Amino acid sequence: MRILFFGDYSNLHACLAGELRRRGHHVTVISDGGRYMDTDKDILLERAPGRLGAVSYLYQIFKILPTLRDYDVVQLINPHFLSLRPGKIKYFFDIIRKNNRSVFLTLAGNDYYFVKTCLEAKTFRFSEFETAGKPSEFELATRHGARWTAPGMKEFCDYIYSNIDGAMAVLPEYDIAARPYLGDRLSFTNIPVDLASLPKVPTLSAGDLSDRIRLFIGMRQGMEIQKGTARMLRICLELEKEMPGRCSVTCVRNLPLAEYLRRMSESHIVIDQLHSYSPGTNAFQAMALGRVAATGAQPEYYEYIGEPDTGAIIPLSPLVSDLEWKERFRSLILDPACLPAMAAEGRRIAEKHNAVTTVTDRFLTHWQRLS
Repeated sequence: MRILFFGDYSNLHACLAGELRRRGHHVTVISDGGRYMDTDKDILLERAPGRLGAVSYLYQIFKILPTLRDYDVVQLINPHFLSLRPGKIKYFFDIIRKNNRSVFLTLAGNDYYFVKTCLEAKTFRFSEFETAGKPSEFELATRHGARWTAPGMKEFCDYIYSNIDGAMAVLPEYDIAARPYLGDRLSFTNIPVDLASLPKVPTLSAGDLSDRIRLFIGMRQGMEIQKGTARMLRICLELEKEMPGRCSVTCVRNLPLAEYLRRMSESHIVIDQLHSYSPGTNAFQAMALGRVAATGAQPEYYEYIGEPDTGAIIPLSPLVSDLEWKERFRSLILDPACLPAMAAEGRRIAEKHNAVTTVTDRFLTHWQRLS
C-alpha cells in the first residue's frame, strides 16, 4: 500500500512507518520531526514564529500539496494536523480527502471532544484540565479548556470526524472520549514502541541497586505544569536533599530522541506524566528498556489491555498529596528489592501490548476493514 502519515507526536507515526516499510509498503511521513526530538520524517514541515513564519509555512504546504495524492491511506495525527486555524486546516483537509483513497485519524493530543470530556468531570476522575471537580493549576493559568471547547472548535471537530473513514485511539482515555461519536469506526491500538531500536540494556537486577537509586525525569519546555512533571521534580529533588547518597535525580530537557533514550536507560525509575490515565510513549519506552515507570496507570488502562494490575507501574495521580508521593518514593529508595520484579513485568507488558509489530497489525486491520 501507499501510506501517508501527516504529522507526528513523540515518534508515533515515524515508528509505525519504519515497520510498514520493513513489510514492503511505500510510506511517507510529513512532520516537524518533533523539533528538538529530531524524529524520522521524509518531508520536514515546520512553522516558525511570527508573520514571516506563517507565510513560509503556507508556502511549504502549497509546495508539497500537489504530491499528496493517490495514497491508499492518509493517516492524520490529530484533527489539528496543521499549525493553522481550523478554517484553513479544513481547506487543506478537503483537498487531501478528495485526492486520496481513504483518510484516517490518529486520536492523539487534544481535540474538542477529548477536552470537553475532561472538563465535564463526569467521565474522568482527573485530567490536565480538571482535578477533584475543580479547574487544574494548568487550566487556571492558561484557560486552554475554554478555547478548545469554543463553538467553532466543535464545528471543526464534527466536520473532521464526519469525513474520515476511521480513527485509531492510542490511549484508553482518547477512546473513551471519542467512542460515543465515532462508534465502530474507532479502534483502540495502543502506542507503538520499536523494541529493536532501543538501547541494548538488560532489565534491572538486584546487582544494579547496590548504589544509589537513580530517578529520571524528562521535561518538555513549556509543558511542565500541564504534564505535572514540575510537581514531581520538586518532590524528587526534596528527597535527593533529604537522602544524600541514597538517591540521585537526573532531569533532562529538550534532548534529541536517541540521546534521551540513552540517558533514560541509565536510570532505575523513570517519572512521567502525572495527569494521564495511561502510560504514554515515554513510559512505554522506559518499560521496554526494563526500567520502572512512574506514570498514569488507572484501572481503565488495565481493563483496556486485558491485564491485571500486577504493580509493575507506580501509578501517578494528581489526587495524591506531595507528602504521600514523597513517602512512597522514600520507601522504594530505602527498600528497592521490589524494583527488578516490577521492571521485568513492565517490560513484559510493553513487549506484549506495545511492540511496533503488534500495533502495526492493528492499524493494518483497521485500514483494511474500513478503506
